[in-house]
Amino acid sequence: MTLRILATVLLAGFAASATAGGWSRVDDVGSDPVSKTFREQFTIGATGRVDVRSIGGSVEIKAGGGDRAELVYERRAANQNDFDCEALKHELKDGELRVWVDRVKDRGCRTIRADDKLTMTVPRGASVSVRGVGDAVTVDGVEGRIRVSGIGDSVTVTGARELEVSGIGDTVKADIAQLGAGGIRISGIGDRVELSLPEAVDARLRIANVGDEIRGPGLRLDSDDEDEDDYEAELGKGGALIRIENIGDTVEIRGPQLGRGRSL
Repeated sequence: MTLRILATVLLAGFAASATAGGWSRVDDVGSDPVSKTFREQFTIGATGRVDVRSIGGSVEIKAGGGDRAELVYERRAANQNDFDCEALKHELKDGELRVWVDRVKDRGCRTIRADDKLTMTVPRGASVSVRGVGDAVTVDGVEGRIRVSGIGDSVTVTGARELEVSGIGDTVKADIAQLGAGGIRISGIGDRVELSLPEAVDARLRIANVGDEIRGPGLRLDSDDEDEDDYEAELGKGGALIRIENIGDTVEIRGPQLGRGRSL
């Protein structure tokens, strides 16, 4: 019951942020929408920082070579007024690229029909933060620290080393290529978590407050059993912390042999 309430709170919180200031947006743009695609490039450095926020649609970020970031922003709206009610903004300062969508504070923009999608290519060593996104988020191949929060739909991360994910309305799928010293934290997820780790990984694993099952190679715990919704284990020689907590459904770990571990 607690976790189901948590999932509802997460989604309600996202909806509240989307309607802050008395405005709303629906993604039904009709059969003949106004549309435009924007493209920009920026030099941010091989280990620069990227901060993406307040995108109503989906966000896809993938790793590239060199020290440049490129964005492609696709926007559609039912009419020109609705199209003009939102605009993509960006700012580059001291190696940090900030990208966000700004909403026109006008009576005619309180309710609009529009959708959008942001696709970015960033340096492989960049650090990435994504927050306040209405649809799904995908991050592929980025080796710097990845932070994702306040997402209305699912999150998929592949090839990561350090990861922090919180406040997600749907499922989180994360594939870790090589665990970094900063570890992994996943919390406040409305649905399930699927985490893939290298088979030979040195880490400390802690899982707490799971709505359904915790399972992986050599392990299956059911939250209906007393004290069976929490789990702690040392993988390999121990090392960086992997913490997963407050999950609405199942947590599945793929890769290393887990065994029974111990209750928290």
